[in-house]
Amino acid sequence: MERNFPIILSELRKEKGLSQKEAAARLGISQALLSHYEKGIRECGQSFLIRAADFYGVTCDYLLGRSSERNDTLMMASTLFDDRDDINPTSRTLIKAAIIMVDRMRRNEKLSGVRLEIILAIALYKIILIQADAGNLPKNWAGRANVDGEICCSPVYFAAIEKVAYKAIAPTKSKTPDDDAPVPDSIKTLVNLAEDFIMKHISDSIPPMPPEFFR
Repeated sequence: MERNFPIILSELRKEKGLSQKEAAARLGISQALLSHYEKGIRECGQSFLIRAADFYGVTCDYLLGRSSERNDTLMMASTLFDDRDDINPTSRTLIKAAIIMVDRMRRNEKLSGVRLEIILAIALYKIILIQADAGNLPKNWAGRANVDGEICCSPVYFAAIEKVAYKAIAPTKSKTPDDDAPVPDSIKTLVNLAEDFIMKHISDSIPPMPPEFFR
């Protein structure tokens, strides 16, 4: 099916979990007019196009079906790191994957603001602890996990961090996203890299995990 303006406009509204009445009120138009836009009965003007793009957090080109990139952040991410000789290809891919994930998560109004920042902060905090303990980062970066020069990197502490992180995100789950949507190449690379590493380094004392375990 061709993804033109009416289809995209309707999909973005449904992603936000809004009825036509709710979306129309927030966009400053009548429900009937929004219905006409979503059905392709009427064409919108420039002012509505810009207002809708701002409201849904996408570019006008995405709304019009002229670009597959939802916003300028992703468009910038596609090229920003390509010319950096000091960033290896793997790191460049992971940076892009992180930007795409943040953008996707931010589209869910129930997972935004401080809650999202806390989840990301916890993930980076774990990296700081591991790297500070390995001597790749200053030990004083570890904050209160640094006691007399000893970094707390015990499995018990990391398990507690994971539990806290899960509690932060679990209550915000909303409708299931479209599982048939194409997976960005950078996300595929990130997942394959992590899974390959895990499979190769699982202890011999642990029974082999079936591939389904990681799906």
